[in-house]
Amino acid sequence: MVIDVTFNTTKISKTLAISGRFNNRQLAQSIGYPIVDVHFWSDIIKHQQSTDSRSSDYIVLVVISGGITLGLLPFAVLRILQQDWSIAIMNSAVFAATLLLFLHLLITKRVEVARVGLAVITLFAMTATIYLKGAQNVLWVYPALTTSFFLLSPSIAAIITLLFLFLVIGMIWTQVSFLLLLTFSISAGATFLFSFAFSKRMRTQALFLKQLATIDPLTGAGNRRRLEEKLIEIVNRIKRTPENVCSLIIFDIDYFKRVNDSFGHACGDEVLRQFSALMMDHVRESDSFYRLGGEEFVLVLENTQLFEAKKLAKKLAAAIEQTQWHLPELTITTSAGIAQYTEAESNYDWLQRADEALYRAKSNGRNQCFTSLDLSSAS
Repeated sequence: MVIDVTFNTTKISKTLAISGRFNNRQLAQSIGYPIVDVHFWSDIIKHQQSTDSRSSDYIVLVVISGGITLGLLPFAVLRILQQDWSIAIMNSAVFAATLLLFLHLLITKRVEVARVGLAVITLFAMTATIYLKGAQNVLWVYPALTTSFFLLSPSIAAIITLLFLFLVIGMIWTQVSFLLLLTFSISAGATFLFSFAFSKRMRTQALFLKQLATIDPLTGAGNRRRLEEKLIEIVNRIKRTPENVCSLIIFDIDYFKRVNDSFGHACGDEVLRQFSALMMDHVRESDSFYRLGGEEFVLVLENTQLFEAKKLAKKLAAAIEQTQWHLPELTITTSAGIAQYTEAESNYDWLQRADEALYRAKSNGRNQCFTSLDLSSAS
């Protein structure tokens, strides 16, 4: 659902900029700056936030932890009634652990904690069952192996399950014939290798798809969807730790339409690529760079105050102006709007303030850097 919403809104507003309720909208239109109301995007962002908790991983883990909890309860009760105390204690412990994990997942929605917890509980339960009940329960090793690779990263799952297999073999080797032990070792080893290879391939494909969904293919910068996720992440973190600061800069390539009209869209694409490469070469590893749409880009500067962000924006704008482009007759400049996050505002309000500062920079003759405070002092 999240992917569909993002795709549709991106298609509708591929070259639109966020403006919101801004007193100088006529000025924006007069300088050829397309606008769309910020509250449209706020609805999209709120919808994305509400659907994040319903991701497929979250739902699957809720079903697994809830199913294990319900499935273990009758066995724990049965073992108690049969006075099989060793198994009863083990079943009760596993039931209590999965119940706590299920409740923790529902409350916090932290899927990584649930993944590790479920893997540990599964392997412990299988090991304890074989230890207490003997080699006849060894077939439970196979679902334990595949479950571990489903829940954990391939490398971590490989280490844990190898230790688990050696432990199981050590427990059963005196209870079964050599042929049965050899058969089990080979089949369990094959299951291990297949699970590892499949998990590795699926993780690689998932990473590739995530990059496709969050990286702008032309410039290599993060796309608008990734920017929205980043801003939400920063706002939530600053609300928890208000001592943190963060600023963002919106850059707009001046008169970019003239580049396309005069030299063609291929030339315009090359300008966008070079512009992005230059920006990413001049910022810190902790900073993040995104393409907002068209010729607009956003640089997010964590642990950076407004005056520092403005200083950097001027430095980057000067570097752009002095750059030798792929065509000698090209001269490219950029305008910038800068805003530091302030307490209690939303991520789209923060972006809107930077966008209004960008409007002022463009209306002031372009090749300018304005901050949100510059707007306050001017008014």
